[in-house]
Amino acid sequence: MTTNTTPSDPGPRVLHPDDPAELLAEARLCLREIPTDCLILVGHAGDGTAPMLTCSPLTDVMSPEGPEHLEHHLGLMREHGSSRALALLVIDDGYEPLAPQVAIDISILAGGLVLTTASRLLPEPFEIDVLWAVGDSSARQVLLSDAGQDGDESLLVSPPGPLKRFSETSAAANAVFSGDPVPQEREEEPVLEAIGRSITLARTELGASCDPGALFETARGALGRLRTGHGDPAGSDFVTDCEHVSALLSAVAVDRLHWELLAQCVEHGNAGSIDREELLQVLVSAPQWSPHPDICAGGSWYEALEKLREVAAAAMDAAPAARRSTPRAAWRGLTAMLVMLAWWNHRFATAGGFVDDLWGREPDSTLAPLLARMTDTPIFPAWWPST
Repeated sequence: MTTNTTPSDPGPRVLHPDDPAELLAEARLCLREIPTDCLILVGHAGDGTAPMLTCSPLTDVMSPEGPEHLEHHLGLMREHGSSRALALLVIDDGYEPLAPQVAIDISILAGGLVLTTASRLLPEPFEIDVLWAVGDSSARQVLLSDAGQDGDESLLVSPPGPLKRFSETSAAANAVFSGDPVPQEREEEPVLEAIGRSITLARTELGASCDPGALFETARGALGRLRTGHGDPAGSDFVTDCEHVSALLSAVAVDRLHWELLAQCVEHGNAGSIDREELLQVLVSAPQWSPHPDICAGGSWYEALEKLREVAAAAMDAAPAARRSTPRAAWRGLTAMLVMLAWWNHRFATAGGFVDDLWGREPDSTLAPLLARMTDTPIFPAWWPST
């Protein structure tokens, strides 16, 4: 079961087990994205230590292998210091209109699976303090009754109660007061497709001496200006900014250069430099290497890589067949980088989504199976979000 956990340095959090809207809001802030169709577990040890938040797709939870995956997942949470958890089933985003029976059915099926699996975990049960199911702007509590004399357990689902909007929660107010980033719903940006259609990527020589980190810094600034609509599309400044974006995309189309840019992202905020030849080995063995907020979901560098990937996809779709190889390689390089950065952030579900995109565009990809092994097994980075 692929999983996302809280990013680095989530800050102190006050949990409200009796208020599902507050739990959902805290998850949104910790994960730096809007949780959708997922199981959120907030693990803790009941001793005031920092909680550990994980987020797994409902498709994994409700798959035939769901109980086995849940046992493995809860076992890993226990290994990292959690002996109990708060649980939240998020249907759609919790607020989108749904047929009431859909919310009830998922609450029963997924909620029952989580509670029964946790209660039967060996050698000792994993305590679920409370399990809420949220959907259709309502919240239901799901309970597992005590076994009777015949040993059978029954599932109880409470009547629905109203679910406060994110903007009405204390968590949202505290985030605004503290100046913390608040994840917003992703909107389509036609300007990214327009940029992709307007550029032509030149092939960068394999032995080019350019610094992809410097190109990335320049491209981030250029992309920011282009996204905010500054500059006349027919003016020289607009053209120059498009050229800066093109230069970065042409560079990351070369395997050596996108790997170099990944290494520079890893080094960002950390002391010292990392051996390019041993980068993966270091990340799975040296916990002192941890991601800077800029390269976590919602961070400025991470977001820029996502937007540049969209530009590369548009450039690939707009180019004639004979000229698609460079934008395709750029898109593939940026996808691989985002897989690695999401994986390093313990966002295995997000990384798996990028791998699925890679498989979708390139069914014969030899890279996708290698990346999938890291996210599906999963292979864990050495650092842990609670450290």
